[in-house]
Amino acid sequence: MEGLPLKSRKIGLLKVFLVLHSLSVRLWSVCGHNLGGSMCLNACSGHGQCALLSDGPRCTCYDGWGSEKDVTSYRAPDCSSKTCPSGKAWAWVASSNVTSHPPLHECSNRGICDHTTGLCKCVKGFKGAACERRPCPNDCSGHGQCLSMKAMAARSDGIPLSNPTSYSVHPNSGTVGENKAWDDDMIFGCLCESSWPVGLGAGQHQASEWFGPDCSLRHCPSADDPITVTTDETDCYNVVAPGGQGVGQPGNLCHVDCANRGVCDYSKGECKCFADHYGHDCSLREGKMEWAEASTNSKFF
Repeated sequence: MEGLPLKSRKIGLLKVFLVLHSLSVRLWSVCGHNLGGSMCLNACSGHGQCALLSDGPRCTCYDGWGSEKDVTSYRAPDCSSKTCPSGKAWAWVASSNVTSHPPLHECSNRGICDHTTGLCKCVKGFKGAACERRPCPNDCSGHGQCLSMKAMAARSDGIPLSNPTSYSVHPNSGTVGENKAWDDDMIFGCLCESSWPVGLGAGQHQASEWFGPDCSLRHCPSADDPITVTTDETDCYNVVAPGGQGVGQPGNLCHVDCANRGVCDYSKGECKCFADHYGHDCSLREGKMEWAEASTNSKFF
């Protein structure tokens, strides 16, 4: 090409370049990759493959780094950002009369994804890898079990008391192919422990020993009020349990802290009895004891 004019030589070189470029594009299309990813941004950061698309080379990221399968609000073009775990959204715009929670959302819409670490930073009151749980307060203070709504509903000793039931979707709710509430394994509560049986049946109390949202409070010993001789305050037959969801069966027991004759220190579960009353449950009366002793002694005369 040395004998050709400068303009002709430039045109010739341009044609050669175009031919070579066309060949490289065809080779790329046949191979399906970029032979190392050097033509994509940052070589896809080592977390994806470089592919030739209609608009040019682009990274196809691996799972966890912004793939099409990942549930995320941000995908780095060079696959340099991690995605976070996803769960059912706690709150979202309703898509129908019976659907208000999309299947999955990054950090369950109750946290912020750290795309450097791939970890969710949950807002206060939410826990889990995807912020998918409402945990029990204070881990039930070491005096109870942390149970899901689904598990709690099946218990007969959960407060407020009720007959065993289920936490599920109503048959007429419109949910298809799924008989469960969307949050049945997401919201948790404390089932407080007790040294006496709890429930609506005979011999069971309508109150647990430990109580409160976090099971940090403790009931005092229970007894019948010694003053009301014609009434048994501990008899809970046909008495509606606190919360209004259950009724005591024959032999069911109401819990009467300190026999109504003292003040219960719920931080310790100990009674401080009124004057003339004593005992661990304040059910004993000094005057009544003296009268009983006098009556007993008179029989010997």
